[in-house]
Amino acid sequence: MRRTIIFLLFLIFSTFSSQAQENQFAQFDFLFGSWSGEGKGFGNSTSAITASYNLAMNDTYIEVVHDSQFVPSADKPEGEHHVDKGFISFDKIRNTFVFRQFNNEGYVNQYLLVDSLSAENKLVFETEIIENFMPGGKARWTVVKISDAEIETIFDVSFPGKDYSCFGTNRMRKWSKSIRSFVRKIHLFYQFLKPWIIPHKVKNRIYSNRGHIK
Repeated sequence: MRRTIIFLLFLIFSTFSSQAQENQFAQFDFLFGSWSGEGKGFGNSTSAITASYNLAMNDTYIEVVHDSQFVPSADKPEGEHHVDKGFISFDKIRNTFVFRQFNNEGYVNQYLLVDSLSAENKLVFETEIIENFMPGGKARWTVVKISDAEIETIFDVSFPGKDYSCFGTNRMRKWSKSIRSFVRKIHLFYQFLKPWIIPHKVKNRIYSNRGHIK
């Protein structure tokens, strides 16, 4: 009888542990998928942005990718291209979510999810460390769920001794399954053609260069 009780308790504990592990990122559910939209601010410029938030490495992390192409301006006629990639993990020791973000401008942000500011439809991250930025500067990244198919992200910056001020916002809509499927097919088709496309381009470049040799 005692062994049976111990066995049942073990099964119950294992079930709850498994469910807890599976639901580790439950509050991020509305974020998962691919998104696209428009950004404003960021130096008084507008941008076209794509983003994706997906589970990675056996669902241990959330992979985050943002890609923004800014509209050309008088000061920057070619526009700007911003890319950041990172992972959200759960720190069991501190019992909090950590977002490590790497930017192509050289900044590396390590955010913590602020539970007191977050809610069911809002995620608020604030930096605890920023590499290659002004000493004492901070950043805050907020994601707001507007609907099941629309989100807004807000990027605030705080300089030493100053309050946070909004640096830029992005408004994005989630890609439908049909769009994701179409994009995936295009990507697979490109990968199929890539071995023939690249050598052809290289060959043309070689012949072109030879034509300019005197």
